[in-house]
Amino acid sequence: MSRRRRRTFITESNDESLNADLPGYSAVDFTDNMTAFLSTVKARNRSEDTIKFYRQNLTRVRDVLEEQGLSSRLDRITSDMIERNFIVYSMEVRGNAYGSVALRLRALRAFMNWLEQRGTISDNPMKQIVISKVDTEIQTYSREQLRDLFRQPDLETFVGYRDYAILTILLETGARLRELVDIRVDDVKFSDKQIVLNGKTNEFRRVPIQRRTIHVLKRYLKARGRSPVDSLFITQDDDKMSRKGVQDRLSKYGRMAEIDNVRNSPHTFRHTFAKMSVQNGANIFELQKILGHKTLDMVKVYVNLFSEDVAESHRKFSPIENLNM
Repeated sequence: MSRRRRRTFITESNDESLNADLPGYSAVDFTDNMTAFLSTVKARNRSEDTIKFYRQNLTRVRDVLEEQGLSSRLDRITSDMIERNFIVYSMEVRGNAYGSVALRLRALRAFMNWLEQRGTISDNPMKQIVISKVDTEIQTYSREQLRDLFRQPDLETFVGYRDYAILTILLETGARLRELVDIRVDDVKFSDKQIVLNGKTNEFRRVPIQRRTIHVLKRYLKARGRSPVDSLFITQDDDKMSRKGVQDRLSKYGRMAEIDNVRNSPHTFRHTFAKMSVQNGANIFELQKILGHKTLDMVKVYVNLFSEDVAESHRKFSPIENLNM
């Protein structure tokens, strides 16, 4: 099997003649244009995770078409082909869940919109494709499960207390996994009772921390001591904690706590933070700011999902109920 061409375009232009002299370049080649698209995404200062999302999902679309002996040339991809040879084929032959297919369709829609804007294609096949909403259950920990998780780390060891501090930060801030491992020692602002998180597209935000978390972090930093790296969470060998390292530790504690009905992951902590914040009457705009969402859409999902919990909380703090009339 021949190796696919990989190249990076430095500039973006509607004039295809600028690229015509490049070896093997085709104005309608899927891979060539995908590479240029990813360069544009990177130039727009999107996160590495976003770039990875587009690369993986667009590659999957291309591979599914070519798996059936079809051409992935951009001028040959039609809405009928997307429906029949990608959506239906992925679900019925490959056994993919619609949720996974929908993610790839969203990546393809962004790609095709970009191609249309720069004049590479004149007929955008994704305009005829409806991407249905996927009912996704948002998993969260119960309070008892959280207590069980926090009981697992051995607080008499450096690794155990470090992991306890990680659990504390995840629940206190709702930080994403990448945001967590990217925290530096200087990002902890004890005097302001805040932690600085580096969100998507390098948009920094300050997230409040309270007395108990401050106590845990001060004790952890004392155990951590000096290190040649400035990352807050480090290994015993003075290396920055990796995403996989954090995930592996959480998975281990989940098994130790015998929690098997939810995924033991940083994102479950993020959802749990949102749920408990909503339950406790958090301001929707403050919650958006703390979680680092650009819009209120996801925050509204949390509110709608946990509306019964909100109703119960409202019963307790209802102004009219507490007037004692």
